[in-house]
Amino acid sequence: MSTNCIKLKEKMKVKASRMDTMNELPPYTMIVSEGIKTEPLYLNGFVSKINEKYKHITKEPHIQVYGTARNTQGLIRFVEKMIANGQWRHFKKFWLVYDKDDFPLDNFDNTQFEAEAKKAPEMAVAWSNESIELWFLLHFQEYHANNGRKQYIEKLNEYFNYSKTREDLFDVLMNKGSIEDAKRRARKMYQEFLEAGESSMAAMVPATRVYELIEELEQYLK
Repeated sequence: MSTNCIKLKEKMKVKASRMDTMNELPPYTMIVSEGIKTEPLYLNGFVSKINEKYKHITKEPHIQVYGTARNTQGLIRFVEKMIANGQWRHFKKFWLVYDKDDFPLDNFDNTQFEAEAKKAPEMAVAWSNESIELWFLLHFQEYHANNGRKQYIEKLNEYFNYSKTREDLFDVLMNKGSIEDAKRRARKMYQEFLEAGESSMAAMVPATRVYELIEELEQYLK
């Protein structure tokens, strides 16, 4: 076989490998959170690793996090506004990250119903009832009491010095806690409500669907 043929085959192999990698790129995804500090600090721990993995084949990040200071259905209206003005038209999927807190029950439930009914672009929800601190706490222990975010934070402080603005929150949870345990516990809690016939997300307390977002992000790191 000639030298030119060998070189051509090598180039074709490199090109095929590059195409395979391109096909594995995450879809353009925007994670839109209610909080402007805690959720972005935590979620960017995953997102930065994903974007770092693919930076050699794409010029711009495929996954981003945006904190809005908006809640429940306000998140959907914000996404619609950003799409309408052209800023987010290229995104194929949106994840909405929000807490139950003290918002009206219907607002909390209807946010999931409305978001999951949308297909172009697709929307998914990663809510916590009552707050995302429940998801953090599940990295360390089971928790079933319906007594609110203050108690979640008190329990978290038994494991580390928790702060909503802690810059290394992602690293602390990954190193001191167990994300596998957190996913298992959260999935079990949510499934138990569904199996009991509960149809109102507002009544599912404590519970969180953040694990679904995390599982999707993790698949891009494999």
